[in-house]
Amino acid sequence: MENAEAMIEQLRQHLQAEAEKTGYNFLDPRIVRISQELDRLIVASMLPLIKQP
Repeated sequence: MENAEAMIEQLRQHLQAEAEKTGYNFLDPRIVRISQELDRLIVASMLPLIKQP
């Protein structure tokens, strides 16, 4: 879980830096791709919590 948190934070920082480079154009393909990757990572890290009884 800690590794997932570190990966999420690293990707979040990368997304922020790229967003700044594009003038916060959230429709830029790079931003969309990074955002989707971040979403998938967040969901994957939450799945074990959701599946707990």
